[in-house]
Amino acid sequence: MSERLITIRHVAVIVAQDYGTSLAQMRGPARKSVDVTPRQIAMYLAHHLIGRSLPAIGRYFNRGHTTVLHAIRAVTEDARQDHVLAGRLLDLEERINAADRRIEPEPTPSTPVVGPEPSPLLPITIVMAPIQASDDPRVRRVIDAVRGYVESRRALSDAAYTRGEAGARRRVETEYALLDRAWSAYAAGRDRS
Repeated sequence: MSERLITIRHVAVIVAQDYGTSLAQMRGPARKSVDVTPRQIAMYLAHHLIGRSLPAIGRYFNRGHTTVLHAIRAVTEDARQDHVLAGRLLDLEERINAADRRIEPEPTPSTPVVGPEPSPLLPITIVMAPIQASDDPRVRRVIDAVRGYVESRRALSDAAYTRGEAGARRRVETEYALLDRAWSAYAAGRDRS
């Protein structure tokens, strides 16, 4: 496995943007849930995705290594029970991996710097394929849920990650959970017939 170029700070910034908080709040002494949850998720991702040690993660967040260990265990257990959180973790992992691919290593003195500057992030574009209409109410629920999810994702991709947009993020996650349940019910009914 090659060395990851992304740092704990990069992970923390991505998580802070997603949760609508700041690095100062995540690294600060606050113990409110709104500050602790993103901090724990950043600790979890820094350990599992980029392989940083517990003491190194603890130093970055001004915590001890046992606090980091507790955060990793708590997020792991919560993700097993909460499918919305598990989906959010996957989304964050994708964003962190994408950021890691965009970070270029520092050039060595023998390597000349050649090439254009990296382009800024482009917004995500979601294209909805046409869906066949059906009279089956279960199929209609699934189709409506998919449309709602796609529209929410489209709106979310245009949104700035501020504290005010955190509500939009939560609404998308709720709609995704509803979509997942509707699809499971539809698939279960389809398997029986």
